[in-house]
Amino acid sequence: MRWIWALPVALLFLGCQQGPQPPAASIEAAQPTSAGEGKSIQLTPATSQIIAIGRKLTGKHEIRFPLKSGQLTLAPDNCIAGGKIVLDISKLEVLDLKGEWKGKLEEHLRSEDFFLTTTYPEAIFEITGCEKSASDTVYLAGNLTLRGVTKNIRFPAVVRLTQDTLYATANFTINRQEWGIAYKGKADDLIQDEVAIQLNLRAP
Repeated sequence: MRWIWALPVALLFLGCQQGPQPPAASIEAAQPTSAGEGKSIQLTPATSQIIAIGRKLTGKHEIRFPLKSGQLTLAPDNCIAGGKIVLDISKLEVLDLKGEWKGKLEEHLRSEDFFLTTTYPEAIFEITGCEKSASDTVYLAGNLTLRGVTKNIRFPAVVRLTQDTLYATANFTINRQEWGIAYKGKADDLIQDEVAIQLNLRAP
């Protein structure tokens, strides 16, 4: 009967590992993109950061996806009226490991089990809509193309404009299964389907 006493401890451990989850993005079929009217600005790859956080039973990993290019159209009300962001998935980097294990995980993430970067080296996000909310918060919608699959996602973001500098941040989750990334992980260390996405974009 020792397992009865062990179960609450195990559940507490898993709860600590998972921690609070950011809001889930709504996901639906791809929508028409919007050219948008307003000021066109170019994102700065060196100061923009896109990180995905994948969790499993025993912990988590943080993966950075380099920004290859990014252009946004800023409407007069500071909503993002249009634009396109391209990520270089083939150059992904695991941030929480070093040495041999870092290289092994990066190689695995580039493989068919995950992103299949030999066939799909890029991820593309194209704006399809923007709605103003309270203060600096907006609701962004856009088509996310990943591993050859395009789905529309909608999530909250904070957009701030200081003189000629744009700051945009967002923190939300998506279900990787929607884009055909179905690798489950080891039987005793299963990977969650929900992946947290952290966006920190800056222009110029």
